[in-house]
Amino acid sequence: MKKAIFGLALVLMVSGFILVAQEAPKYGVIIHSVENMYSKPDASVDVVSQALLGTTVKILQTEKDKNNHTWYYIETPDTYQGWVEGRAIRLYQEKEKFYASEGQVIEITSLMALIYSTPDVTKQKPMIMAPISTVLELGEYKERWGEVTLPGGHKGYIQVGDGQIKQAPFKRPRLAPEQMVQLAKRFLGLPYLWGGTSPLGIDCSGFAQLIYRLNGIEILRDADIQFTSSGLLEVPKGQEKAGDLVFFGRPNRITHVGLMISEREFIHATTHEKPVVQISNLYDEYWQKLYQGCRRPPAEK
Repeated sequence: MKKAIFGLALVLMVSGFILVAQEAPKYGVIIHSVENMYSKPDASVDVVSQALLGTTVKILQTEKDKNNHTWYYIETPDTYQGWVEGRAIRLYQEKEKFYASEGQVIEITSLMALIYSTPDVTKQKPMIMAPISTVLELGEYKERWGEVTLPGGHKGYIQVGDGQIKQAPFKRPRLAPEQMVQLAKRFLGLPYLWGGTSPLGIDCSGFAQLIYRLNGIEILRDADIQFTSSGLLEVPKGQEKAGDLVFFGRPNRITHVGLMISEREFIHATTHEKPVVQISNLYDEYWQKLYQGCRRPPAEK
């Protein structure tokens, strides 16, 4: 028997195979308000997306840069991948539950919520900002203030009017089209930012994804895959309505997306004319030349 096992091991070694236990994937949580995700482990290259405070991410690769700083190649829950600086992530301990995955939490509904070290806005500057859609672990709360545990482990205080108190895990409810439009209009005038996903700066597909997420619909990150691979239904031209996504570019290359707010107008983050979230007319000549199609979420089951 021992000879047989030795022979099998020898065959595997000669064949170039090494049998090892499968390493469990590593995870971490974003501890900064908004963290850039880069195409390479280098802060001087292009930003591909951003990860927000409290987001649990999968660690795919670790690398040191020329200054010996740690970088992580991560995957966000929407399967988007990019490099972030190591200081932006707290790695989970073995068997540690994911941040804000159970128990009492507060989901940020203000565009931006400020967290303080004491329940007073006048004593010290804010500790950190939490953008809309962030979910934080919430302890005791009374009237105006609640105590939160931040993903880095620090305690802080939030004004409970900045969010909705819930029990995790939870599912966001689908909104009526007019409610979605009202939500989207809160972003009017905010700056366009390539790769941006927050009110500090947002790009077209980041804006569409965020509004849909807050409406209980998860779609992918980039405009082209939102058009082809997010499970949305094709809408014939001329039948667009509030809540639909409209896509622009040229055949076989989608480069822009907006959200319909009526049968003629859409809201979007764009650099056209001025770089802000703004409302445009779908039937303007400029947009009609670029218009490639419309998509709508399936009916809720």
